[in-house]
Amino acid sequence: MGKLILDGKTYDVDVRNIKRKFQILDGSEATRVLSGSMIRDIIGTYYNYTMEIETEKLGRAAYDSLYETLSAPVNSHHMVVPYGQTTLDADFYVTSGEDAVFREDSSGRTWSGLSIDFIAMEPARRP
Repeated sequence: MGKLILDGKTYDVDVRNIKRKFQILDGSEATRVLSGSMIRDIIGTYYNYTMEIETEKLGRAAYDSLYETLSAPVNSHHMVVPYGQTTLDADFYVTSGEDAVFREDSSGRTWSGLSIDFIAMEPARRP
């Protein structure tokens, strides 16, 4: 499906599966009135992604480095992700990720099944 390009660096991994989810968020003025109708205060539409990354091409040290980058307590990462028939160039923050031990031997552990949740820092569309 493509390579992972994170903060301008291309990682030698394959994006195995990518899911996108949109969220239309309201501001503090949104409310439901007594009649039951909703009064919206739309901030905009956010496009969020979950990626499953195949990391078999990486050595153990390179995988550990990628994992440390993704799990770093930083504000955001810059990424270019698929969007429709084109791409979306934006900043995302990581909310969570997971992987599992695939193999363990005398030289260490091999991890696999890396899945990461990326949330947009800003709306891609505004009213």
